[in-house]
Amino acid sequence: MVALTARLSSRIPRAIHTSAIHLNNRSGGNGAKPAEDTTDHNDEVENQTGTETSGGRWRGHAAASIRTRYQRRRQASALPPVELPSSFLHNNVTLHASQEQPRLPIALAEDARHPKLSPLSVDQGPSLRQSSEALEVYFETALRHLLARGRELALDLENSRLNKDDRRWDSPETVARAVRVWDMAIDSATHLIDAIYPIRQSEHFYKVRPFWWSQVPKILNTGLPGHRDQLPSLVASLGDQLNFAEQYEYPLPHIIADLPVETFVALRKSIRRELFASPPPTFDHKTSKRPITILALSGYGGRSISEAIGQHFAHSIGADLIYLDAYDVSEVVGGYLGQNWAYSRGPLAMLGFRAAELNGKTVGGRDERPLEGQDDDEIDTDVGISASNTSPSTVVEELQKLRQGEYESFSKWENLKIDKMLEQIIRSTSSESSESHTRPVLIHLHDIIELSMTIEGSLLINRLRALTDVAWQQGLPVAILGTSSCEQQSEEYQNAIREFAVNDFVVTRHVLPDYVERYTVLKGHARTQAPFHLQKADYLMENVSNITRMLRALDQETPQTPGLSLDSIMSYLRSSDPKLSILQNSILPAPEIYHLACAFKSQEGEAGINNIPAVLEERFTLGPLQQWQGHNLFGEDRGEGDALGGISTAGEDPNTLEARATPKLNEYEKRIASGQVNRENLRITFADVHAPTETISALKLLTSLSLLRPDAFSYGVLAQDKINGCLLYGPPGTGKTMLAKAVAKESGANMLEISGASINDKWVGESEKLIRAVFTLAKKLTPCVVFIDEADSLLASRSMFTNRASHREHINQFLKEWDGMEETNAFIMVATNRPFDLDDAVLRRLPRKIHVDLPLEKDRLAILKLLLKGETLDESVSLDEYAQRTPYYSGSDLKNMCVAAAMAAVEEENEAAAKHDGPHPFQYPERRILRKSHFEKALKSIPASISEDMPSLKLIRKFDEEYGNRKRSATKSTMGFGLVEDKHHIK
Repeated sequence: MVALTARLSSRIPRAIHTSAIHLNNRSGGNGAKPAEDTTDHNDEVENQTGTETSGGRWRGHAAASIRTRYQRRRQASALPPVELPSSFLHNNVTLHASQEQPRLPIALAEDARHPKLSPLSVDQGPSLRQSSEALEVYFETALRHLLARGRELALDLENSRLNKDDRRWDSPETVARAVRVWDMAIDSATHLIDAIYPIRQSEHFYKVRPFWWSQVPKILNTGLPGHRDQLPSLVASLGDQLNFAEQYEYPLPHIIADLPVETFVALRKSIRRELFASPPPTFDHKTSKRPITILALSGYGGRSISEAIGQHFAHSIGADLIYLDAYDVSEVVGGYLGQNWAYSRGPLAMLGFRAAELNGKTVGGRDERPLEGQDDDEIDTDVGISASNTSPSTVVEELQKLRQGEYESFSKWENLKIDKMLEQIIRSTSSESSESHTRPVLIHLHDIIELSMTIEGSLLINRLRALTDVAWQQGLPVAILGTSSCEQQSEEYQNAIREFAVNDFVVTRHVLPDYVERYTVLKGHARTQAPFHLQKADYLMENVSNITRMLRALDQETPQTPGLSLDSIMSYLRSSDPKLSILQNSILPAPEIYHLACAFKSQEGEAGINNIPAVLEERFTLGPLQQWQGHNLFGEDRGEGDALGGISTAGEDPNTLEARATPKLNEYEKRIASGQVNRENLRITFADVHAPTETISALKLLTSLSLLRPDAFSYGVLAQDKINGCLLYGPPGTGKTMLAKAVAKESGANMLEISGASINDKWVGESEKLIRAVFTLAKKLTPCVVFIDEADSLLASRSMFTNRASHREHINQFLKEWDGMEETNAFIMVATNRPFDLDDAVLRRLPRKIHVDLPLEKDRLAILKLLLKGETLDESVSLDEYAQRTPYYSGSDLKNMCVAAAMAAVEEENEAAAKHDGPHPFQYPERRILRKSHFEKALKSIPASISEDMPSLKLIRKFDEEYGNRKRSATKSTMGFGLVEDKHHIK
């Protein structure tokens, strides 16, 4: 039970471990709530000593007994005055102004500086005619809509001129709207002509993505699964796209990437309903909780898209906007509690960096793999949890209390401070407006998923929601929009989303800001310049913002630092090599931000701006702060291998290193990743394996054709279905494993080798998770070939192990994942000597069955020539004779015979050297010569490993007759070599 508890505890996030520590310290470890002294209700713990964790939580076994506590009564009226920082009011609070355009986030504004190739500029291949017809319908519909709208504007302009009191067309905004409408009409007409005459190919470049940018590739890919019937829905969403592009300076695709327009419109309607809804008479904020709307994005880890969505929601609805993220909460709320980023890094001050770590944006984020030789019990001791006094049921109970709001992490005095600061934030739009506040207020809380994964963040979310409900009940039209962006969602992150989805309106979408850029490259268009990465620009802005916040924490009297200019940093990074910029690749942790902020602060003065490159170069040249064994300063492998195969990267181009960056893996994928085959270290190619041409062609078609001809797999039946499994079966030693290695060497796909040892685990449920990890890892390594050697040990028939329920569960899990539950592009290659032992359901999922049989005489001759191509043979040796004298010899047997003959020649040379007694030392021949006597000796010592009466050989032949090519033809299968000539099979 203790071991089970330790394993469970090691899989609970560190923040949850810390919550159990605090709860055990307060309740004596039994989960019961301590009795409260009525005289100490408003006491505050002024000073606390202990150890600070990476997430900002205090930990320790006997913290309550060693901390010095100074307590005194404090009333709510004694709270210090609250004053929101001017930087927060300027950057985070936006008052609605109908004549002003929403502020575009800096990363998206930077994106508008870079040219982008239109997807209409690349050749569409065989589906050109079908795509042109769809484009014609789309752009004709757009042009009709725009011309009708242009006519309305023209009539409105004429009426305005007739009415001298009508001054609407004197407004630049009205003129700009008309110009945008006609620009879109000209653009639509141009592409309509291109669609009518598809042979007219011309390149179109855009800086600001037009209204059709994310929809056209889906039209061009009408043959792909899931896109065949999308044209009607795309045309139906044109009205929303065009209306938005007319109203705002930037069209929707430039703001929301390839997020579906329908999702954007539906969420905007949902927020509008929430803002203008009135609380029911029975609503009580003490017992009720208002559901909120949450948008969680995957595939992209920046914040500019979410920020732009919130700004446009507020502007279109006519609401004031309050933007909050984890950094804002850590700086504003943490600062009011006496914590700051520089010298008092308490749990709230580090909340933003903890959120970035849980999101996976920091270097090594979510990677808490234990060191070698450190077991689960040692890990539990390190984080302050004892397996003897923390049972799994206790941890689950405390987590449930946390979610229900029954657990408090702060003292009562701290809670009063937090409530007062959050109330001030909610009412910040009223204080900014000189008039009585009547507009609705939208509170945009970014990083909501990451915050909910921490103790402090979860409690702050609950307090913000409760105080927002209070303001709503008091008559303020206010609502919360929660957003989050994570490039690769961990299992803990997905669980947090599911927790929200129980009670709140949660929408998850996968977005790719560079979707069109990937499409143009897929269609064979070569890039003329490095592409712009929106996520890298987002990371840069986040790091620069963190440096600015750290500068304010270092010197709160003069928070504005003239030396740190965003324009100067941007101009430097645009002119420098972006591969060197650590500010663009990840979010730097607090110590590195502190280091850079101190360096910038030391450069204040007249030469501050000029010294910014020097400060950044100093950090660039330092390289990573931690250098682990086996890696040099820039993370290149020294030969011990990385987690996915140990490919040496020393001396390679940085662009190549970036393209081959190891994907982030979870705990189970890392265990499976040890089976990845390193193609660079393989020596076997198809030229080194003698097999029928049909066999090699079949393997190449199954594994590498989609890589060589992606256009052929973009439409028709090949786009919808594929052969995703292949079975290599035959007697032992016939070259099945060598064929698999040749596939890995020449196919261009990643190879993942799986065996029973990598799947089986003594703990219940662990094997199923490892099986699932096989397919999730294959998805990350796409294209990938999963090779299962000796598959009868892993995929044997379930009827053979009626007394082993675990085997049935393993097979069921494997089949479930194999059926495409994860929609992977993995190809399963199975090799076995006992195909008749495989489960029937496994055989059904292996539609291509290739029989690799014993070689015939001519095949044995070819194998001997292949094996002995580097040896010198005596004239007396006749390979035709030995090919005739070796029936039932497999390729492995022939190899062993040749090795034995060569060793016999070496032994003969050693005997001659031992008998030599001349005055000069014995001279070995430069190259040994294999004579007939050597082969005769080898034939006597190496017999055939397969006999005619072997039961398994008869069963393989029977299996071939039932499932292989013999089932469909009376002649010998062309997919293998064949047994010795058998008259029974010649008719």
